Amino acid sequence: MNNNNKLSDRLLVNGIRLLALGFFPLIWFLFQAILFRELTEILPRSILVLLAILIGSSFIFLLYFGMNWLIGFAPKISQEGLFAGMFIGPALFMLSLFLFYPAVRTLYLSLQDRYGRDYVGFENYIWAFSDSEMKIIIRNQILWLIFVVSSVIILGLVVGWLADKLKRGESFFKSIIFMPMAISAVGSSAIFKFIYEYRPPPLTQIGLINGLRVSVGEDINGKECGNNIIRETGEKIDYIREGCLKPIGWLQQRDLSALPSFSNIDNSDSILSFLVNLPISTFLLMIVMVWMFTGFAMVVFSAAIKAIPSEIIEAGQIDGAGEGKIFFSIVLPYIKSTIIVVATYMTVSVLKAFDIVYVTTRGDLETNLLAVKMLDEFSKFRHYGRSATVAVLIFICVIPVIVLNAIKAREETQS
Repeated sequence: MNNNNKLSDRLLVNGIRLLALGFFPLIWFLFQAILFRELTEILPRSILVLLAILIGSSFIFLLYFGMNWLIGFAPKISQEGLFAGMFIGPALFMLSLFLFYPAVRTLYLSLQDRYGRDYVGFENYIWAFSDSEMKIIIRNQILWLIFVVSSVIILGLVVGWLADKLKRGESFFKSIIFMPMAISAVGSSAIFKFIYEYRPPPLTQIGLINGLRVSVGEDINGKECGNNIIRETGEKIDYIREGCLKPIGWLQQRDLSALPSFSNIDNSDSILSFLVNLPISTFLLMIVMVWMFTGFAMVVFSAAIKAIPSEIIEAGQIDGAGEGKIFFSIVLPYIKSTIIVVATYMTVSVLKAFDIVYVTTRGDLETNLLAVKMLDEFSKFRHYGRSATVAVLIFICVIPVIVLNAIKAREETQS
C-alpha cells in the first residue's frame, strides 16, 4: 500500500513538473504566435501592443495561479522543489527556444549554400581556412585574444594594487580609471577615431596625434611649423614645407615598415623584422578595448585584493617580504579564481568585438575580425552559408573557455 502511495505521489510530482517546465509555456507561446499572426493584418500596431501586454500578463497570472493550485495536491516534501520549477520552467523554455534553436539552425545553415537551400557539406569551412582574407581575420582575432586579454589583466592588477595603496583620493582615482567603461563601445571608437584621424596634406589635421605632430618643429629655414594657423598679421603657418613633420595615416598603415622611423630597418634580423611587420592598425584598435576594460578589471581585482585577510599580508611583511614578493607570492595566488573570471569575461568580449572595428575602419585595411566578417557575409555579400560558418567558428572558440571554467568550478566545489 505504501509503495502504491509513493508511486502515485511520484507520478503526481513529475506530472506537475512537466506541466511547469514544458506544457504550459509551450501552449502559451503557440497561442500567442497563432493569435498575433492573424491579428497583425487586422489591427493597428498600438492595439497589438496593448493586447500583447494584456494577454501576456493575464496568461502569466493564470499560469502561476493554476500551478500554485496544482502544487497544493503534491506531498509537502516535494512542494518547495515544485515551486522553484514553476518559476524557472517558463524561463528555461524561453531560453531553449531563443538560444538552442538558433544555435542548431546556424549550424545547419553553415552546411548550406549561399542562399541556404542546397547542402554543400564542409565547403564553407574549407573556405574559412583557405581564403586569404579569412586567414588575416583569424590572425587578427588571435592577436586580439593574446594582447587585449593579457593587457587588461596586467594593467588591471597593477592599477588595482597601486590604487589600494593610496591613502587619499582612492575613490576619485578609481572613478577616473573606470570612466571609460561607462562609455559605449561606439562612443569610445568615435573618440579614438578622432585621435587617429588623418587628412592628406595640405588639409588641416583634426586628429589629435597628427595635429600635435605637424605643429612642432621648424622647417629647414628655421621657420616655425604649424597646423595651418593664421596669425593676427595674416601670416599662415603650415606644415607642408620641407623639414616639417608630415601627418601619418595611423589606421592606414598595415605595419611599421611604412613609417619614416622604421623604413631603414635591416630585415636580416628575424625578430626585429617580425616586430616591424606586425599590423600596427590592428594594435591601435586593440588599445581602444584595453582603454575601455582596464577600469572594469581594476575594480574587480581591487575588490578581490581587499578581501585578502590583513593577517596574511602582515605576516609576509614581518618575514621581511617586500611589496613585489607579497604581490607575486600572496596576492596573485589568493585571487587566482578572480583572474580566471576576468580572463573568461575578456575572452568572450574579444570574440564578439564588433563596434570598435566597424566604427573606425569597417574592417578594411586588414583590421577585420570574425564578428564584422559575419555581418559582411550576411548583409553585404548575401552569403548566408558563410555568415553562419563564421558564427559557428566564434561559438567553437567559446566552447574551450566554458569547459575550462566548468572544470575549475567542479574542482573548487570538490575541494
